[in-house]
Amino acid sequence: MDFSNRRVENARRVLAAVTVFVSAYYLYWRYTETFNPLAPGFSWALFGAEVFGFVTTALFYFTVWRPRIRTAPPPIPGRTVDVFIPTKDETIPVLRTTLLACNDLKYPHRTLVLDDGDRPEVEALCRELGCVYLARKSSEHAKAGNLNHGLRHSDAEYVALFDADHVPLPHFIDRLIGYFADDRVGFVQVPQEFYNIDSIQHRTDRKGKTIWGEQHLFFSVIQPGKDAWNAAFFVGSCAILRRKTLDDIGGFATGSITEDMLTSIRIHSRGWSSVYHREHLAYGIAAQTLEPFAIQRQRWGVGNWQVFARANPIFIKGLTLPQRLCYLASMVYPLEGLQKIIFYLTPPIALVTGVLPMRALDVDYLLHFVPYFLLSTYGFNEMARGVGGQVMLEQYSMAKYFTYLKTMVVPLIPGKGKIFTVTPKAGKGRSPPSLILPQFLVLLISLAAILWSLVELLLGRRSDGFIVAVNCFWALYNSGLALTIIQFDYRKLFQRRSEFRIPDSVPALYRAAGDGAIDRMAVADDLTEEGVSLLAVGQVPVGKELEVSLLLPWTTLRLACQAVRERSVSIGRYAISHIGLRFVHVPQASKDLLGRYLHEAAVSRFMKDYALGYRTYLERRFGSRAAVAERAQRSLAYLPVMVRDQTDGPPYAVIKDLSDTGLLLVTTHPWPLGARIAVDVLLGEERISLSGHVVRSLTRPNEDYPGYLSGVRLEEDSSELVRHLTGIASQIEEFVHGERTTA
Repeated sequence: MDFSNRRVENARRVLAAVTVFVSAYYLYWRYTETFNPLAPGFSWALFGAEVFGFVTTALFYFTVWRPRIRTAPPPIPGRTVDVFIPTKDETIPVLRTTLLACNDLKYPHRTLVLDDGDRPEVEALCRELGCVYLARKSSEHAKAGNLNHGLRHSDAEYVALFDADHVPLPHFIDRLIGYFADDRVGFVQVPQEFYNIDSIQHRTDRKGKTIWGEQHLFFSVIQPGKDAWNAAFFVGSCAILRRKTLDDIGGFATGSITEDMLTSIRIHSRGWSSVYHREHLAYGIAAQTLEPFAIQRQRWGVGNWQVFARANPIFIKGLTLPQRLCYLASMVYPLEGLQKIIFYLTPPIALVTGVLPMRALDVDYLLHFVPYFLLSTYGFNEMARGVGGQVMLEQYSMAKYFTYLKTMVVPLIPGKGKIFTVTPKAGKGRSPPSLILPQFLVLLISLAAILWSLVELLLGRRSDGFIVAVNCFWALYNSGLALTIIQFDYRKLFQRRSEFRIPDSVPALYRAAGDGAIDRMAVADDLTEEGVSLLAVGQVPVGKELEVSLLLPWTTLRLACQAVRERSVSIGRYAISHIGLRFVHVPQASKDLLGRYLHEAAVSRFMKDYALGYRTYLERRFGSRAAVAERAQRSLAYLPVMVRDQTDGPPYAVIKDLSDTGLLLVTTHPWPLGARIAVDVLLGEERISLSGHVVRSLTRPNEDYPGYLSGVRLEEDSSELVRHLTGIASQIEEFVHGERTTA
């Protein structure tokens, strides 16, 4: 996603202006020409929903008119930083992973654990890891009160804040502290990114390496847009705040269960500046199943109304007009629930009663509506810079409409709106099926109305066939949204695995436990702190105990494992197996080492393999042609190799992908452009020798866990062997992709 192409951005702004003009004209025409005097309530309801859509779209265009992308300034040394980790009931393994990463932050700092659960096991963990433990006996004001309790025990100039499940990268503080050389900057915020891409809020194409996230639009486009207006939000985690700024506003705001937004408003109203640095410097765990997702969205919605009541951005003193509009744009979104229920119920009402919210549904109406609708959709997708996805957003609107409706009622229930509920994230669990009942009702009501109207037409009881056809089409569209999200949500009602398996490509050696035979090579293609999945030639029966050596950068991690799952496929004369292994009696030090590697290196690497959006029409039309140049068709391979004539660095590497002309090699040793490289591809006990020259070299930056990608163009005399390997690689890719799809 590139905001720097002036031709593309100027074209988008022209398109947005035209869209707003056309939409305003359409609404004017609707108001003056189409209201049905026989159904004024129905007419006003639909018109109000359309006006709400126009207002929110116009505010969106204003917010993202000119997104700002910053380059991190050099770090300023000698500042004091305290890292706050608020926690209430997160599990010890989750908290341990975060604290280990906090200890690995390069910039000098202290780590303070703010335990609102007052748990002895958390205190023991802090003693073990050298962190400061703070607990309070009461839990008034929830997270904000907990953070303010931490401020009373801190005199650092800056506070870095992470939720208990957000793991920072080692250079987090170094990348952001330089912004505070400007004395007006009150806080610096980075995106919240989530690595468990099988969560309820993600849609992932593993084979195509694309990912859509429900929050990507906010963090990739909206926040940079707000930053251009000095209106970026503090979002409660993955941020550094100036202590002087917090003292100026009396600490973290306690008037809402969404303390982050209220704190942001107070900071901006006091004249402080904000910075949004769009770089993924920490990774967290998204709500995995449907129930925690609904809990979290309801808390955000209720908190929004509380902020609106206590610090209404329209009237609060100290904000600029752009800041007021940016805050307003992000605070009215729960009203979308009311808008959507009107859109979902309008076609069934019209189909069953024959009453329309306009005078006539005819060709003239469609000639006004269709251009407006198509232009609005196209304009939104362009201004969303390829990460919005109108259809996907509509599906999630279907998923959340009832939750948003509840946020309009919950604050009215005495005591209910003040309850801060921590969102459950990881772990196995089951959500109640009633959570998808609102979508079932939309589906059933829409289909029943369609059936009713068609029967009436067949029986000759009505003659408005054109009106029935248009409303049937609209009802079918709503039904399709409902059915799609029901199918997706049903799979997310429960979680079978306790941890997300992190994709990787680590060379590994394995042998049967207690066996004196030589080690065999394999590739660990996903890992957790509890187990590993090996892609290997040969079969391993379930229950077999193995000794596995993971060849990590700088070290080899030896682990005792037991096979708990094995699936294999015959590819020619090879039996390719995907072996699921569970670690057995792993020392805590080894678990910590593996966890640090996974969360401080592997997560960021695999996330960078995925595209977060698509190239829009304007980007394809006016963007750089080099950006769309395609290489030869490649297949994921995950084949282990030994590098011949290796004099410095480990001899093991992994072929990540393969084509008829070249391969992509994952190594811990850099190869300069033009260097000749020779490898032996290991297929069980068989070796296939290849050689070529490095034509592309990429560094995967990480001081502690170095990694490099070397694109190798193979020599022509190896074409027969390459075609043989390419055939194997393509079948391995289909096998592994099929397994992950059905897992």
